[in-house]
Amino acid sequence: MLCAIWGSTWLVIQIGLDGVPALLAASLRFVVSSTILLVACVVLRSKLPRGRTEWAIVAFYGVVLFGADYGLIYWGEKNHVVSGLSAVLFATFPFQTAIAAHALLRTERLSAQKLAGIAFIFRAQLAASADLFFPMLAIVLAATCAAAASVAVKRWGHDMDPVSLNAFSMGTGAITLAVVSVLVGEAWVVPPWPTGILAIVYLSLAGSVIAFVTYLWLLKRIEATSLSYIAFVNPIVAVLLGFVVAQEVLDPLVLAGAGMTLAGIWLATSKRVGAWIRVAMGAGVVTGDVPDPPEKDP
Repeated sequence: MLCAIWGSTWLVIQIGLDGVPALLAASLRFVVSSTILLVACVVLRSKLPRGRTEWAIVAFYGVVLFGADYGLIYWGEKNHVVSGLSAVLFATFPFQTAIAAHALLRTERLSAQKLAGIAFIFRAQLAASADLFFPMLAIVLAATCAAAASVAVKRWGHDMDPVSLNAFSMGTGAITLAVVSVLVGEAWVVPPWPTGILAIVYLSLAGSVIAFVTYLWLLKRIEATSLSYIAFVNPIVAVLLGFVVAQEVLDPLVLAGAGMTLAGIWLATSKRVGAWIRVAMGAGVVTGDVPDPPEKDP
């Protein structure tokens, strides 16, 4: 469900940005979703954040994920990074989550194999298009923000209610985006009907309320790195929708960069590559070379 929803949001963001500034569009999305979740908190009698640590998680999650992450995504797509390529670039999220998890979560360690993938991933940005380098880099940095936020919640927000956490964090993100929108001088306009309004409705309900409550519910039950692998499927959905619905066409250089990005992700996660690297570094054990245990005396 998450792959289907988040795979579709890349195109819906692109559609909703027609005639609306990037940061304003993102802010409106989270104003609506935060309001819905605050009502849900009352109806469901959700446990509210308590203490300094939990409110700090709300602030961090809100500013870093719903503020910085989505601000960068919307800005990147507004500056001509098509929806399919945006999803491919954001697929660096599992790799970056692995790095953050290695630093903050003792049970999720970073291997030398994953480090080998980073050169391929960032080399891909240079191979695509000089004109799109900074917008594309913004999408990759958005994945960095999402990774940091996910691992922080996994470590310090494990016992928090997902509905109330998202409600207050999305509200924090909406305020952050609105303030930055004013500071950079964006023109505040009413989103056009039907594209702008319906895009906000879909992104608020499906892409935010349903998806993020589900995501945090899952994050309590499985590893952050494992959950991040949904980002591998999102580009498939996004590219297909972009091609079918929006007639998106990727030029050869952009396709090459996208292919290199996915190759870097594969390099970072493939068990076979990992085994090769361990053997090459002298840290692996080759099947069949392990001596039999000594026989016991009768």
